Amino acid sequence: MVIQGITGSIMAFEPELDRAFHPHLAYVRPGAEVLSLKDITGAVSRQLGGEPVVAYEPSLSPELSCEVLLPSGVAYVNQYTGKVLGVRVRGQTFLGYVRALHVRLGFGAIGRNVLRWSAVAALLSAISGLYLWWPIKRMSIHVSGGPRRFWFDLHSVIGICSLLPLTLLAASGVVLGFESQAASLIYRITQSAPTQVSRSGRKPTTGTWLIDADAAVAIARSRMPGAVPYRVQMPQYGGLYRVDLMYLNDRVAGSRNVIALDPSDGAVVLLNRSADLSRGDWILAANEALHTGSILGMPTRVLASLSSLIVFVQALSGAFIWLHRNRILRAAIRSATEELSK
Repeated sequence: MVIQGITGSIMAFEPELDRAFHPHLAYVRPGAEVLSLKDITGAVSRQLGGEPVVAYEPSLSPELSCEVLLPSGVAYVNQYTGKVLGVRVRGQTFLGYVRALHVRLGFGAIGRNVLRWSAVAALLSAISGLYLWWPIKRMSIHVSGGPRRFWFDLHSVIGICSLLPLTLLAASGVVLGFESQAASLIYRITQSAPTQVSRSGRKPTTGTWLIDADAAVAIARSRMPGAVPYRVQMPQYGGLYRVDLMYLNDRVAGSRNVIALDPSDGAVVLLNRSADLSRGDWILAANEALHTGSILGMPTRVLASLSSLIVFVQALSGAFIWLHRNRILRAAIRSATEELSK
């Protein structure tokens, strides 16, 4: 639970922290015109020895660089000049390890199972904490009553003040940890089903690409006006252009828009729009946005980060309370034993 809390508080600001750690890769000076994906490909090819492009992640902000995914790593490119700012190996970063700890303790399936049951334990702790607090309803911290009183007051006050966000984080974490079981229940309650992806029925073609990445993006944007592309996957990896788009004002399901295009003629092979999500799918998307804190933007991200960090404070204060009670219990047993021996 402590590992989940500390890593969760960091992950709430993962993009901002990543840019802070690598400002020379993340930030660019906005220019007059953004280069086309074709020109960016040419610039990356010249500077990195012709390595093929797996996907593009266009910048969503004028002052942030464009990311070009390569087999060897991620190239950060100034989209106004074509200059490669640097290359990083995917996943092998501090934040990558933090994410691995938060999701699976770094141990794969075993760690994932441990963490999802830890989320259940966190939810039960929040509920039982409310039950224990209710008879005394303590809302003040006394520093003059000794260490035990101080830690007890601190544990009680912080626990009740953070009860709602902690409960929401734990409950949403349980749903994410047991997503397949939770999804079945949610679809049953909402009388809905997983959203059916619209497909054309035609198979991907092989051969000459008559449609380049820029044309694929233009077609995708025409099918979803107002949406901004944030990832473009090349046809070498799957036989189709896959364009992921985002509605920036929709913080729940705005990023769940996908269009797949045939590179030979630009025909739409697959279409998945956030506006078409079923009730059950929308609830699952809202649960994820609630857990990450993105549901209302920066205010809820700050709240999620602070609430996650409070898990550590509660664990620390709870440990001090337990240790003090344990010492009192041992002293009482020792005293009783001495009296009996006399």
